[in-house]
Amino acid sequence: MNASGATMAAGSFMTVSANDGSLTLADLSVTGYAAPVYDDDEGELISGGVIGGQFLLRFLNSSGVAEARYYWIDDGEHAAGWYSSVGGDAIPGGASSVSIDAGKAAWIAGNGLTLQSAGAVNENDIAFVTRGSGASAVGNATPLQLTLGKLSVTGYADPVYDDDEGELISGGVIGGQFLLRFLNSSGIAEARYYWIDDGEHAAGWYSSVGGDAIPGGVNSVTVPAGKGMWVAGSGLTLRIPAPELN
Repeated sequence: MNASGATMAAGSFMTVSANDGSLTLADLSVTGYAAPVYDDDEGELISGGVIGGQFLLRFLNSSGVAEARYYWIDDGEHAAGWYSSVGGDAIPGGASSVSIDAGKAAWIAGNGLTLQSAGAVNENDIAFVTRGSGASAVGNATPLQLTLGKLSVTGYADPVYDDDEGELISGGVIGGQFLLRFLNSSGIAEARYYWIDDGEHAAGWYSSVGGDAIPGGVNSVTVPAGKGMWVAGSGLTLRIPAPELN
């Protein structure tokens, strides 16, 4: 996932031998920069490499609250890897101790650099549950491109309609109760998509709160591997299918 501003990305593999689709910070690395060149006498960075603050990951929990930041550093003084501060403080327990739930995305900032994911392919669907009313970050945690039509929303009661008017009485999802919003690699907001199941509209994705159809249909909207997105929908579940590898 390339970034030229603050955007979102998710690891597209899982830790080898993991059975829950999760990965660790150690499964992610940063590439796309020139090999560091150091001063022979002082050991300081002359060119290339990455100094603290040039590449940042910041996770949000399922309620949209910001969690710890992690920095990729390769500056001559520190071995290439993840650190807990711009100054290169070590992560307590190491990068392998930082677990990343399946589907969890992060803010990513690193001009022209690439977040690289490695590990095993997740063979199970991912269910990302929103816990609060805030917006959190989720991503396509598979190594293959998906389409919006492959993603679905569950976790709500079956809709009950008024027999005469056909309006929603209870259950279901009305426009605005579940929102996906993509960011491009420069951090600029792209189109919003809404999950609606309200009696008037068949359960699925729409381009507006009012239920406007998506031009070209849901399968015209691609979700590249690792692509992150804002997700908002208190208590609902976004389902990301396991990749079809056949």
